[in-house]
Amino acid sequence: MKRLSFKLIVFSLAVISTVELSSCKGKTDKSTTTTSPDTTSTTTTAPVEVASDEALRNGVKDATKDYPSVTATVADGEVTLTGTLERSKLPALMQSINSLNPKKVNNQLTLN
Repeated sequence: MKRLSFKLIVFSLAVISTVELSSCKGKTDKSTTTTSPDTTSTTTTAPVEVASDEALRNGVKDATKDYPSVTATVADGEVTLTGTLERSKLPALMQSINSLNPKKVNNQLTLN
């Protein structure tokens, strides 16, 4: 008797789940996806323009004029900062230097 009841319960569950799946009349299956053959998109980014050494030297000279204890050198698009500087003045100096578009800034400053 127990086997018959178990089989009846399993059969009933199978019928109920089938009925529930077919009861969505008029609704489309949202699990299907369609793709068009031309789904590739290309994104191009403009290359970052690095300033020339001469332009960097002029800009760096102007940016560091208010910081007499800072020495800046330019080589191959890279700016190297040496010397001492108050910690509170560092963000303003770095913003000025980075706005010149160097390839890299080597910060070797000692902060007070």
